[in-house]
Amino acid sequence: MADSLLAKLGDHTFTAEEQDAIVVAPDSVAIPVEDFAILLVGKAVSPRTVDGSRLIRQFRSIWKDDKVLNILEINLNFFLISFASPANRTNVLKRGPWDFQKYWFALEQADPNRTIHDYSFLHMCIWVRIHNIPLSLMTAALARVLWASIGKVIMTDTRLEDGNMGEFMRVRVLLDTSKPLRRCVVLSRPDVKASMCPLQYERLPLFYHGCGLIGHFVLACPTTPKVEGQKFQYGAWLRAPLPKHSAIRPRGRLSVVDDDLDAPVAVDSAVEGPSVRPASNGTDASAFQCD
Repeated sequence: MADSLLAKLGDHTFTAEEQDAIVVAPDSVAIPVEDFAILLVGKAVSPRTVDGSRLIRQFRSIWKDDKVLNILEINLNFFLISFASPANRTNVLKRGPWDFQKYWFALEQADPNRTIHDYSFLHMCIWVRIHNIPLSLMTAALARVLWASIGKVIMTDTRLEDGNMGEFMRVRVLLDTSKPLRRCVVLSRPDVKASMCPLQYERLPLFYHGCGLIGHFVLACPTTPKVEGQKFQYGAWLRAPLPKHSAIRPRGRLSVVDDDLDAPVAVDSAVEGPSVRPASNGTDASAFQCD
């Protein structure tokens, strides 16, 4: 709305009174900057308007009332969330990605100098499984090399069982959702035939199988319109199955590569546990080409 109104004003002339700037002293009229240390902004990335009251109830239940103070819907699909402490806020960022009714519930730290239209919600921190890697190369060092040109590596999981380290490697990365989901990486070594390494994403929200972009849907995809009989280049196979819990105690470790919380990027998988998501209300997701 603000952008369209500003555009309408773009070629107008203004009176001297309208151009007279109002001097604002932030210390006297603004919310204290330190209060933003407990705030997140969230957006339900959905082609339709979500039930805000239902979303609020679900996340208050998951995040616990003693840790989240309030969740307010301040615009369609847009929410302001306040926590009891900065630590509670950080913990929620670390446990993502979150979803509501299978749609991505994107979160960013609140910025006192940004309007609600200034948030892009383009980055998602997510665990990725890299398959078909020779056992001798399943190391944290290789994980960093593989993802150096794709996204920011946050953490590697070299634990047997939880991190598997047999069928796949497990790496947490900061994903740029403005790009299609990467389906594979090609691993090349001297004197050895190059191998294709398929990727799978844990707790991956809905996305359109025609373009591979999170936040795009078959009914409203601006880049890849639906064509009768088209062959999709992406599919539900990109979503990793839920992990099976084992009585075997994991060996190895989680290696934090970058714990910079200026962006919602870090996670402590040792306490992350199984995926906990709001219950679906039975929305038919088949029309969105996912699962």
